[in-house]
Amino acid sequence: MKKTNTLNYDVYATPNPDANGEQLYHVRPVTLGSTTSEEDLKDYLERNTRVNKSQFEGVVQALKDEIPQQLLSNKRVHIKGMGTFYLQLGIRRRKDAQGRLYRPKFKDPKDITARDVCVEGIGFRADPSWNRLVKYSNQPFDRSPHTVHAQEIEVGRLLVWIDAQMKERGGVVVKDVCRKYATTVNHARKLLNSLCEGSQPKLYREKVGATYFYKRWGKS
Repeated sequence: MKKTNTLNYDVYATPNPDANGEQLYHVRPVTLGSTTSEEDLKDYLERNTRVNKSQFEGVVQALKDEIPQQLLSNKRVHIKGMGTFYLQLGIRRRKDAQGRLYRPKFKDPKDITARDVCVEGIGFRADPSWNRLVKYSNQPFDRSPHTVHAQEIEVGRLLVWIDAQMKERGGVVVKDVCRKYATTVNHARKLLNSLCEGSQPKLYREKVGATYFYKRWGKS
């Protein structure tokens, strides 16, 4: 597959739990919204390799069906030259007296029982040989001027704004916060979800269709 001339990146502030600590920065790749779809990949492979679309679909579907079964049999799945799929576990959320979900914290490992454990998803770790194909590509880098950064949002002001939105619209969605504070979808979602957690959450969410509406407790 033909490579682009440069690899896009941008610079981001690194979150620091110490408010008085020195501000550090890191880089992330920037895709500018470009994603190669499954259809695009099938077309490319059919034109440039001996793999046709039906073969691609058959193999991918078989892997999608079989890999989870292997993981649920206490195994990892390794595809030579690509990487290893593995199961990700975590602590199951509980409901408090008001029916709100929270994730318990344990200080003694003996307190964690099988009932507290849940499957959180599938992880993937690339093989070093596959990583080397991109690590040593020697492509130049170019800083992107089009990136929307995750802006720091003061929680108090956010809640006041959500109170106003509750009166006007009954709640907010993630994209509302993105537009209001010029931040990323990921940052806005994480912040809203964090305000729904804990023993005294500031928000709760309701699913309408495929969209979550975030609302204030005790507000209408």
